Amino acid sequence: MQWGSTSKEATNHTFFEEIPRVARAFRGTFAFVGISVVGMIILAIAAPAFWRIDTFIAIFPLALCVGAHALLPVALNPNLIVFKW
Repeated sequence: MQWGSTSKEATNHTFFEEIPRVARAFRGTFAFVGISVVGMIILAIAAPAFWRIDTFIAIFPLALCVGAHALLPVALNPNLIVFKW
């Protein structure tokens, strides 16, 4: 039996080097977030009268979920927490 560790190494990147990496790695997530936001806006403003979703209690759960999905790849990235310029 052998014990080993993963090949991950801590690397120091600046803030402006890390943002494009996060955008590339989570492009599917950010596309989903963008489509969801556009859909929420369309259904709140431009939809026919009976299809409108414009009450706070109906919008808040999806808005919270979409906001968390947009924020977490950036907020939980250890290379972005360092704030090395």
